[in-house]
This record gives sequence, structure tokens and C-alpha cells, in this order.
Amino acid sequence: MIKNALTAFCTVALLSAVHFPAQAQKPAPAPQAAPAASSQPSKDEVQKFAGAIKQILVINKTSEQQAVQAIQGEGLTPQRFDEIYKTQANPKATPTSQIQPKERQSYDRVVVKLVSIQKDSQAKMEKAVQDQGLNVQRFNQIFEAIQKNPQLKQEVQQLIRK
Repeated sequence: MIKNALTAFCTVALLSAVHFPAQAQKPAPAPQAAPAASSQPSKDEVQKFAGAIKQILVINKTSEQQAVQAIQGEGLTPQRFDEIYKTQANPKATPTSQIQPKERQSYDRVVVKLVSIQKDSQAKMEKAVQDQGLNVQRFNQIFEAIQKNPQLKQEVQQLIRK
């Protein structure tokens, strides 16, 4: 199981799995009369949302496995990759051992692969949402409604377990 390794990648993947950024989308202006009503999902939409989440979880698991394979394929351990990542994100962080030029090159190649894996996963996740009959914007609205409503959240969790 992945613990600290791939923290950044897995976080991005997980966030993508449950909440797509509204990139390249210009939301239509919401009608002023009933914006709250349109954000409350119907039973059908909740089922579609849960179906999309099931598919997204599979995609996410696959992308995590691909990420581990990419790291190991470059001769790094997930722990060492994570350590190098942390020193890149925070220059004041000190690794347990000095980063060798060969490790740095491997790290750089892995990052390129991880970006590719993430883009591919994002596209697959968006397709999973669309295959369920939702668009990404509506998926995000349902996600937000679920976060605000514990009963709805529990309902979605039960649907995902089925």
C-alpha cells in the first residue's frame, strides 16, 4: 500500500476523482430565481453520480499502480521519490541522503510520466462522468451538494458499495 509515496500525485488524482476543475468551461449564468433548486440533485442524478464515482475509483486505482510502476521503472522507490519531491517543493527540506545526479534525472523522467498518467486519468474520469449522463459541471454541483448534506453523502456511499 502506498503511504507517503506519491503524495502529490495521489492527492491530485484523488481530488480529480471527486471534483473536476472547471477548466475550459464557462458556466452559464444561473437563473436568479432558483439557483438552490437546480443544485439539489434528483434521485436519478445521485445514482448517476454514484455510478461515475465507482468508475472513477477504478481509474484512480489503476493510475496509482501505473505511477508506482513508473517510479520503480526508473530505479527509484516510492519513498525516495516522495523524499525528492518534498525537497523540490520545499528547498529548506533536507533529504536523508544527498540526491545524486542520476536520481535527479530519474525523478525528472518520472514526473513527466506522472503528468501523462494524470492527464490520461483525467480524460478517462471525465468520460466516466459523461457516460453516466452527467456533464462535469453538473457532477461538480452534485459533489458540492453532497458535501453539504450528510444524509445525501451517506446515500451516495451506500450506492457506491453496491
